[in-house]
Amino acid sequence: MGKVEYTIFDALEALLHRWKSIIFIPLLMGILAVGIGFLLPKWYRAEAQVMPPYSAGTSSAISGLLGGIMGIGGEGSFTLPMMITPVDLWGAMVKSPGIADSIIEEFNLMERYHKKQIVRARKAYLNNLYVDISGEGILTIGYEDKDPKFSADVTNAIVNLLDRILQRVHTTAASRTRKFLEERLKKSEQELKSAENALLAFQQANKAVSLEDQAKVAVENIAQLYAQLSFIEIQLGAMENAGVQFSPEKSQLEAQEKEFRRKIKQLEQKGDASMLGIPIKNYPDLILEYARLYRDAKIEEIVYEMLRQQYEQARIEEQRNTQNLHILARAIPPDKKIRPKKALMGIATTIGVGAIMILWALWRGYLELLRKKDPEHYSKIKKLWRK
Repeated sequence: MGKVEYTIFDALEALLHRWKSIIFIPLLMGILAVGIGFLLPKWYRAEAQVMPPYSAGTSSAISGLLGGIMGIGGEGSFTLPMMITPVDLWGAMVKSPGIADSIIEEFNLMERYHKKQIVRARKAYLNNLYVDISGEGILTIGYEDKDPKFSADVTNAIVNLLDRILQRVHTTAASRTRKFLEERLKKSEQELKSAENALLAFQQANKAVSLEDQAKVAVENIAQLYAQLSFIEIQLGAMENAGVQFSPEKSQLEAQEKEFRRKIKQLEQKGDASMLGIPIKNYPDLILEYARLYRDAKIEEIVYEMLRQQYEQARIEEQRNTQNLHILARAIPPDKKIRPKKALMGIATTIGVGAIMILWALWRGYLELLRKKDPEHYSKIKKLWRK
C-alpha cells in the first residue's frame, strides 16, 4: 500500500468524481435535521438577574469585627478564597444539594422528570439550571423547562430561596455578634467600675495629689492608644471565636495592633518608662501612682464607650430586615424557546456529514487508484474490509 503515491491531483479527481454525493447528501441530511427539530419538544428558559446590594458599610471601629463574622455580601462578608466574590459563592449555592432538594420537593420534580431516586432528580435539576456571572458582578439564574410558566416559577423560587438563606445567615451572624458584644460590654463595665473605685479610693486617701494639665493630657493621649489597642484585641478575639483564620480584615487588624504597640513602646521609652510621656524623676511616687490609676480608668472608660456604641449598632443590625439581594429582574414566562435550535442543527449536520463525505470520497479514490496500480494490496484491503 505504501508503494502507491496518492497525489493532490488524484485527491481532486476523487472529489470531482463524487461531487454530487459530497454536496447533495449533506444538504439532504441538513434538511432532515431541521425537520426533526420541528418534531422535537420546545424548551424555554426563564431568567432572573441579581446582584449584591451597595452599602455605606459599618463604622470603621467595628468594620473588622463585623467583617469577620457577619453574613454574606451585606455589611460584612465571609472569608472567601482569593478572587472569589460573594456572587461566585451565590452561584455555587444555587447548585448545592440544599437548594436543589428544596426545589425538587416544592415542585415535585421527581414525578415531573420520572425519577425514583433523589440523586437522579438532582442531576435533572442541574441539567436544566443555568447560572452565569457577568464581568460586572451580575448573577443570572435561569431554569429550562417545556412549560414557560413553570420555568419562570422555578427560577423565581430559586431566587427567593437564596435570599431567605442569606437573610437567615445574616440574622444568625448578627445575633452572634450582639451576644459577643453584650458579654464583653458587661465585663468592660465591671472593669471600669473597678478602675474608677481604685482611683476614687486613692484620691480619698491622698487628697492633695493631682496632675498638672500637661501631664493629664499626656496620660489621656497614651490611654487613648491603650484603649484602641484593647479594642483591636477584642475584634481579633471575636474573629478567632468565629473560626476566622485568614481574611483581609484580620490581616489589617493585626497590622494595626503592631503599629499601636510600636507607638506605645516609643512613648514609654521617651518618658523613662513612666508611661506618661514625661520623665519619671520629675514626679514623686504619689503623683506617678495617681497618673497610673487615672490612665487605667481612662482606658476602661474609652473601651466601654466604644463597646457600648457597637453593641447598640449590633442590636439594630440584628433586628434590621437586611436585603441581601438586589433583584434587577425577576423571571417572566419567556416567549422564545431556548432549544431545539433548528438552524444550528441543520448547519451542524450539513457540515458534519459534508466532512464525512469528503473523507469517504478521498478513501474511495485511493482504493480505486490502488486497485489499478497495486491489485495485490487492494485484494488484502478488500478481505480485511469483508471481515
